[in-house]
Amino acid sequence: MKENDVFSSFAFYATASLVKMMIMAPLTSRQRHNKRAYQNPEDVVASKLDPSEVKVNEQDQDVQRVKRNHLNDLENIIPFVLVGMFYIAIMPNLDVARWHFRIFFASRILHTIAYSQLVASCILSEP
Repeated sequence: MKENDVFSSFAFYATASLVKMMIMAPLTSRQRHNKRAYQNPEDVVASKLDPSEVKVNEQDQDVQRVKRNHLNDLENIIPFVLVGMFYIAIMPNLDVARWHFRIFFASRILHTIAYSQLVASCILSEP
């Protein structure tokens, strides 16, 4: 039953991490829409807004911050899921495995908060 418990724990934290990663895509879109900073001319047309009010702007700092956060999730969560499958195959200790999964998930949440809040405040406070 040990391997089922390790797998169950892994499945929970992997799913939670993947859901967190998928939430970042609509947040990026929302930020683009709120800032009216679209990446492509086609997006401006699709926005159904007056083209004079909307600009193609790939350099908006707020949009780029959310986008980089999402890309960072892609770079970390997908390998976590793949490596985690190999890790559970070696039948690790249940408590150690749970702590690995918990620490990874907590670090992803804390990274998102820190990057979106703290980095933004540092950028805004620079002279």
